[in-house]
Formats: sequence, C-alpha cells, structure tokens
Amino acid sequence: MMRKKMEHRLTKKRKKWPWVLLTIIILIVLGIGTFWWKYGYEIRNTIADGYSYSQGLKKSDFHPKNSTVIYDRNGKVLKKLSQSSSNYTSINEINPKISQGLVDVEDQRFYIHHGVDLYGIMRSVISTVLHRRTEGGSTLTQQLVKNVVLQDQSQNLNRKLKEMVIAQQLEKKFTKKQILEFYINDVYMGHGSYGFSSASDYYFSENQKDLSIDKLAVLVGIPNNPVYYDPVAYPERTVKRRNMILYIFYQRGLISKKTYQTARKRPLDLKVNERKYDNDVSNNYALNYAVFNATEELMKSSGFSMQYDFKNEAEQKAYGVRYQQAADRARGQLMDGGYSIRTTIDMSVQNKVEDLVNNVYKSYTGRDANGKLAPQVASTVIDNKTGDVIAIIGGRTTDGDQNNRAITGYRQPGSTAKPIVAYAPAFERGYLPQSTVIDSAVGTPVVHNWYSGYTGQTTVRHALENSINTVAYKLAASDTKHTYYDDLVKMEFSGLDPTQKTDPRLAIGSFNKGTTTTEMASAYSSFSRGGNFVHPSNLSSIYDNDNGRYIYQNTHMQKRVYTKNASYMMVNTMQSVITDGLGKAAALDNYKYLAGKTGTTDDTKDSYFVGMTPNFTIANWTGNDQPSTLTASEDALTMQAFKAEGEYLVDYTKEKEKDFKKPSTITVNGSNLTVNKTSEKPSIQDIIDNDFSKYNSDQEEKNTNRLYNLDYRIIYHLTKKEEFSREDKVEKAIDKYNENPITKESQYDKKLSELQKIRYLNANVKRQSAKNRFNKQILGLQKDLNMSQAMFQAAKDNKKIAKYESEKESIETQREQKRQAMVDKLMPQYNTQLQKVKSAYKNDDSDKEDQKQKLIDIMNEIRSYGGSVPDIKIDANGNTTTSSSSSTSSSNDDN
Repeated sequence: MMRKKMEHRLTKKRKKWPWVLLTIIILIVLGIGTFWWKYGYEIRNTIADGYSYSQGLKKSDFHPKNSTVIYDRNGKVLKKLSQSSSNYTSINEINPKISQGLVDVEDQRFYIHHGVDLYGIMRSVISTVLHRRTEGGSTLTQQLVKNVVLQDQSQNLNRKLKEMVIAQQLEKKFTKKQILEFYINDVYMGHGSYGFSSASDYYFSENQKDLSIDKLAVLVGIPNNPVYYDPVAYPERTVKRRNMILYIFYQRGLISKKTYQTARKRPLDLKVNERKYDNDVSNNYALNYAVFNATEELMKSSGFSMQYDFKNEAEQKAYGVRYQQAADRARGQLMDGGYSIRTTIDMSVQNKVEDLVNNVYKSYTGRDANGKLAPQVASTVIDNKTGDVIAIIGGRTTDGDQNNRAITGYRQPGSTAKPIVAYAPAFERGYLPQSTVIDSAVGTPVVHNWYSGYTGQTTVRHALENSINTVAYKLAASDTKHTYYDDLVKMEFSGLDPTQKTDPRLAIGSFNKGTTTTEMASAYSSFSRGGNFVHPSNLSSIYDNDNGRYIYQNTHMQKRVYTKNASYMMVNTMQSVITDGLGKAAALDNYKYLAGKTGTTDDTKDSYFVGMTPNFTIANWTGNDQPSTLTASEDALTMQAFKAEGEYLVDYTKEKEKDFKKPSTITVNGSNLTVNKTSEKPSIQDIIDNDFSKYNSDQEEKNTNRLYNLDYRIIYHLTKKEEFSREDKVEKAIDKYNENPITKESQYDKKLSELQKIRYLNANVKRQSAKNRFNKQILGLQKDLNMSQAMFQAAKDNKKIAKYESEKESIETQREQKRQAMVDKLMPQYNTQLQKVKSAYKNDDSDKEDQKQKLIDIMNEIRSYGGSVPDIKIDANGNTTTSSSSSTSSSNDDN
C-alpha cells in the first residue's frame, strides 16, 4: 500500500514538472518581449549607428594625426601641438613580449573570438555576482573601439552595444595582427602618452624594444587604469601590479621561474623624460588658457560631466580623481593631433595688457625663496557682452614660472565676495541700497571690521562703500535658504567646500580653498547682463579634422543667476564704492561710469579688486605665492593695475560714455532706488483692502480653475489614481526623452518618433490643465529638436565650405607652382639675352635696339608670371646698372 502511495506521489510530481518548466519558459519569453517592446526601437537604432560608424573606418584612422593647430581671432596660427617622437610603431618593430603579454593579461581569447567574447562577458558577470570582484569583459578590440573610435567613457547600454557592433565589424575589416598593432599604438598610458613606444620613452627614457621584462610588465599593467596604476604618482601600486603581471607571464610560459623571481625583486627604476613633446604653451598665458579650455571641452564631448556641488569631501575627492584622469586623456588627444582650435585671442591686446600690468609692478624686483618675483599678480578681463575672456595674466613673467595663477591660483577673494554672496541675494529678497542694517557684533567667533569697533545703524550702500564685514555677514546669515551657495555653484566656482554650504562667512571672503580671478571676473560680469552668467572662455570652436565635425562651438549660452532688478541695484551700489568709498583710486580718467569692489584678506595677505564698465570686467589679485603680509603700496597695486588696463580698454574698444542699462522696473532718485509698485506682488490683505470686487472676481476665477482641474473626475469619471497614473507616464516619457539629448543628425528620426509617442500618451490625459502643460513642453521639445537639426545642417554647410576653401587653396598652390616653373624656364633666356644686349651695345651693332626689345619682352613675361627682375640701364660701352622695379613693362633708355 505504502509503495503504491509513493509511486502515486512520484507520478504527480513528474506531471507537475512540465508545467513548471513551461511556466518558466513563458515568463522568460514575456520578459524578453517586454524588454524588446520597451527598448527594441532604441536597440535597433544603436545597432544601425554601430554599422554606420564601422563602414567609414579605415587604417589611417588609427595612425598619427596632423598637428592640432590653434588660431587667433583673425585666423593666424598661434601654436601647433604635435608629438615629437615615435608616434607610431609597426607591429614588426614592437617587442614581441608586449604583444604576447597584453593578450595573456587583457584578452586571453583574443585570437579565438570575433571582436566580442561571450565567454569573457559571462565570466565577468559571474565573478561580479558570486565573488563581488569586478573583472573586465571587454576584449582588446572593444577597448580599441571605446578609446579610439567612439572616444566615449560613459557607462550605458547604448554605448556598450554600439561598441560591440563596431568591434565585430573591425574584426572583419582588419587582421588580428593589425588590430593588435592599433591597440599597442593607440592605448592611453597616462601623462598624455599614447601607445607603448611613447610610454616607454616617457617612463624609462628607453626604446620599447630594449626594455627588460620587469619594465615591460609595468607598461602592460598601466592600460587597465592609467590613473590608479600611475608609476610616477603611485609607485607602490605599480609594483604590486607589475608583480602580478610577471606572475601571469610565468604562468603562461612567457618567462621562466628564475626570471620571474629575479624580476619581481627589482625596483621600478623610472627615468621620466619630461622633454618628450614640443608642446609648451606655458610661456603664453592666453594660449595656456585656450589649451585649458579645449581640454575641458574635449572632456565634455567624451561624456564627462563637470561638477561644482558635492555632498561631502569624499565625493569631491573622488570627482577630482575622475577629473584628472579625463583631463589627462583629453590633453593627450589634443597633443595626438587632428583638431583646429579657433580662439578669440588678440595678441596685440593681450601683450598690451601684460605690458601695462608689468609696468605697474616694475619697481618691485624682489624674489621669494623659490626665485619668483614678489609680489605676484593675476588678472582676467571679460567682455561683458559675450562673456569671452579678452586677456588673461597669470603672473609677472613666464621665465622660469609657468604657473597661470588666473586659472589655478586659488586665493581668498576678501571683500570682493560680498556683492555675489551677500548683497545681490539680499536685493533679491527685497533689500534696497537705502535699507538700514545695524553694524554690531555678530558671529562665533565674532566678525571684526577693518576698523576698530562698530558704527551702529547704516545703509546697505554705505556698508558696501566702506566694506563693513558685519553687515555682509548679517545679510548672508539672513538668507535662510542659503541661495548664495547655489549661486556660486551656478557660476561654476570650482573650489567650493561642501562643508561651507551654510556658512555666512563666505560673504566676507572666507573660502576654504579660494577663488580665481577668472571666476570672480565672470561672476561680476553677470551683473552687466541683468544677472545672466556666461561660462568664461577664449574659444570660438574646436573642429575635429579627421571626423569632419565640430566638437565644440561657443554659443555664449546664458544662465540666470540673479534678477535684473537685483543686478542693477548691485551695479549701482558698487558705483558708490568708486565715487565715495574705498575704490576711489581705481577711477578711470577717461570714463566715469564705473563699478567695482575692493578686497583684502586678514593680515593683508591677499589684495583683490574687481571693477567693470558696461563693456568689460576686470578682476585683479596680488599677493605672494607663499602667503605673507603685503605693504600698503603693494595692497594698492590691484587698483593701479585696473586703472591702467581700464583706460587702455576704454580707448581700444571706443566705449561710448554711457551708464549701465537700467531696468524699467527701477526708479532712481539720487542714491535711493525703488522698485516700481506695478512690479511688486501685493499681499492678499492689500488686495482685499484696495479692491474687494477684484479680489472676489479673482476668487471666482480660482474656483473655476479648481473645477477645471477636476474635469477628469466630473466628465470622464476617472479616479485621481487613474488620472495621475496617465500623467505620470507622460512625465516619465518626457524625462526619458531629455536624458539622451540629440548629438548627431542620425538621431533625428528616433527623437521625432519619441515625441510622437509622448503625444499619444498625452492624448490619454484628461485633466486639461495637465494636458496643456504637457503640450507646451512637447512644443518646446519639438522646437529644440528642429533647432538641433538646423544646427547639424549648418555644420554640414561649414564642412562643405571648409572643403571648398581647401580645394581653392590647392588650386592656388598649383597655379603658383606653374607660374614659378615658367619663371624658372625664362630666367636662362633672360640671362642669355642680357649678354647679347651688352655685347650689341658694346660693339654698337645695328640690331642693338632689337636685341634690347627682346630683353624687355622676356622681362615683361617673367614679371607677368610673378617673377622679379631689375630694371637695367646700359651705356654705350655695354656697362649695366640696375634698380628695383615692380612694373610689368620696361622702356629703359641707354643713357
């Protein structure tokens, strides 16, 4: 009986198994179907993009590029950036142990797979899930695609899928030997070095063929993470990585056990060769700044996101590591060549501003312990209309001093921080220049003024004129939302400390790290544009010659930071600093409409002045590289330098005597400013008191709107949950659309299709207010999409124009060569005929005039081809004298 029951149970279990298996299969199929329904369209487009990319790839794409050329604002070449040694090494000339070692360490199945190694991907996934250890699943071919073809370090499914498609296509186009050659020559090795040949020269000052096995293992270990395994910065990590590589070499039979044991005990023996590139831009501050900007723009084009706000110091530190890694890679790309960089640099203006500043400092000839001139200077000049950097000074000389302090010299801004941290935000909250504040003890520890004691009640204008610290502190402290910190983030201050987000001492310049003159000049410049910030730069565009596309074009995009009213009140109040306050010494003799602010830190270790006219803004700093107290005369240098620079720029730009633009909402009455009542938002009680009927009608309208917002329930009988679910789908679709902005024309149809799907979703929304809001957003997205398509078309047109100019230049060159060839052909005839004429005159031959005319004809023909021959006078004895002539005909006399 028991046996039959057991058999019955087993039979039931066996019958259940097919159903369980079928259920699992159905769930898997449904899961795949759902995934494909959601992402299928996007995946198909990504695969199509991958095939499109791969079709145009050729061998030359992996070879050294033409020099990167930097042009000034008039198209004149300022600098060519190029590598000076061993750009590319044939696979036959590469140390065979590099090839074998790379394969053993990075991609053991390299000679088996076809660009993508499914086994490697599975191994990576299992290692991550089971052992919580990250292992790379990318093949050498995929790494080559990511770093050279796509130049995209972003971590997303689309990029990975595109990478896999292109990798497989590469394997069809090129042999394994060629792909390995490309990788060995193009992989990034840190410190701006691309490829093993350049890395061997940089780290060891040796040819890669001559490297010992331990040094070779160091190089093989770097590509995994060029920053983490940087031999110069982290030698201990590098040694551990090297020894692990050596062990793999030993396991794979590349070296013997004895060689392994000997090699792992050797020191790194680095011999860094810093003179590898002839790309020095440190002797020109404007050019140095252009390369800095170009590096950051290349970083952005490769998917790097600039960050200025951090949750904590750990996040900030991690960002710094990522930034440096991306910056090294981008700068390496610039040095690798292939870019045309157009700038706004006018060297005549740059040189003149430098001369003027140096003249102000000429009597200060002392030097610090490092042999550098003291005190030092930094200055940045901004064009208020465009936000472009007109001129930039990073020190008093570049001779033995390559520090560009205008972009890397983070120093305390002192009281120049007050307008952007304390006063402008206060004006936004309702303060006016004539508003009163009490100058009294405040803060823990207590905030002190530059003078002894406190003055009691004072106006905001008077407090700024006289740089009263307590008032600035109180204004910032009353900003309970700490908008001043958000404003600094918007204006891209890169040295912000996350621990100071709620610290009102920022208002008196107590930045833990400090600011640069470029940051301060661009922030103040925002006031001239009604509170709109423009990212400072001296670039116009970056063109990728090899791929025929613009990497960057400066659109001078504006970002709202302050209101127009607050900005004007800020400028107007800063004008009093020049006329009645501590900035009188900065007043210009040739222009009266001037605003500015002085700044001095504790113990006068830093002196700052930021001043502006409607046309330009200048931020100046002076101090010692190793902070120490400045004398009174040194403290005054920033205003003296501003005065010299400003008077020159007023004359150079022919700035008309015109005051800063005032918004129509502001009324000026002497030193008092008021906001027009029509622009103020009255309280509910004011409305009730002044116009009850209007208030009543407004309330009726609000009730109507309230009913309007309930139409989905009244008319369509939907629950709140049902309606909000529909709206949520639209919002998510819009968010998803915005996550991947259009970057190339091939994406247009896809983005257009996404917009259409959003419209279909919005058709199901029944709450009219929400539907209208979504319609406006969709319309805005459609306009942006159309604008992007127009910009892509413009880029195509620019490419055609560039091609036309290139062809034109080629034709002109050919013509010039032909003209020169004709001149070279005629010159022997000219010399022979000249001798005949001399002889004819000397012998008084009867045909001497004919011989002379033949000479003239030859001379005219030579000149018609652009050649140069002198006019000749021949006397009766056949003697000649010459004189220069640019004419194309000759009528020389013989006397």
